[in-house]
Amino acid sequence: MSTFTRAPSALWTELDGQFLLMNIENGSYFEVVGIGSVIWHQLDTPRSEADIVDHLTAHYRVDRETCARDVRSFLERLLAASLITQESGPPPGADSAAAG
Repeated sequence: MSTFTRAPSALWTELDGQFLLMNIENGSYFEVVGIGSVIWHQLDTPRSEADIVDHLTAHYRVDRETCARDVRSFLERLLAASLITQESGPPPGADSAAAG
């Protein structure tokens, strides 16, 4: 399972309820409001796409399919701007099988 987190080169600030995100290495930037801000908060620690969708569907009136599609699109845009990173592997906190 892949996890996503903020890129080390991503700078951000909150201003009047919106987030301004900038990649200091390539100069790309985003203005993020609404649900995008909630997702950005979620990315302060590694999260799977499913974790983000679970959080949003638990707190907002949105069907899972629409939410999953929109989250995927948002994550892809942040990845393309190098504002987040994607790691493959077990989800954070998952216990590995003990050798015995």
